[in-house]
Amino acid sequence: MGEVWFFDVDACLVDSMSGASLRPLARPILEVLHGRGALVVWWSAGGATHARDMARRHDVAALVHDFLDKPPRGADGRWSLAGLPSGLRPDFCVDDRPEDTPLGPRTVAVPPYLAPDPHDRGLRDLHICLTTENQNMI
Repeated sequence: MGEVWFFDVDACLVDSMSGASLRPLARPILEVLHGRGALVVWWSAGGATHARDMARRHDVAALVHDFLDKPPRGADGRWSLAGLPSGLRPDFCVDDRPEDTPLGPRTVAVPPYLAPDPHDRGLRDLHICLTTENQNMI
């Protein structure tokens, strides 16, 4: 199995005000990861159905391996990895709330994506790292 990437949905990949806009560079990032054989998971506090609906709305569902509810928080206040499907553990968590990501996986912090903005550059550094020799910067 390749790397496992968990992406938060709202305010990370999809604008949090309306859900109408996929963040710039999200699709190319998902395409690169899919092409590498990585497992991409969208997880959301809004639930797996919400995550799936957002991926379908933005025509990227085929690039996503699974959709999950974010589990309850652990004693440390972070999202827990307990209760995830057997064998599915993230290597990377991409989130606009890095302080909430579980300990263990590498966290890729991005600024919140609040409203549709075609000039947003919140995923730019991740895209550069995935598409150049700078992959070790993640």
